[in-house]
Amino acid sequence: MKTISAKEAKNAFGSFLDSAQREPVMITKRDRPIGIFFSMQDVETLIQVTEVFKKDIHTGIISGIVDAEAGRVTECI
Repeated sequence: MKTISAKEAKNAFGSFLDSAQREPVMITKRDRPIGIFFSMQDVETLIQVTEVFKKDIHTGIISGIVDAEAGRVTECI
């Protein structure tokens, strides 16, 4: 991940935006991280992955409830 200062991002905004299209860019101020800039493509990918995980988790919960109601449970100690 590329890291640039807030001042660099301000002074070379076009270059900063171009960099963010290739990889996430961390912004620092006084050598402390203050944020990360992602491309829209990166954000859309993260949303898609999140939706898949939500569906998997929901399916697992429903499956667990069905198993519990049917008596298909084991005790963990």
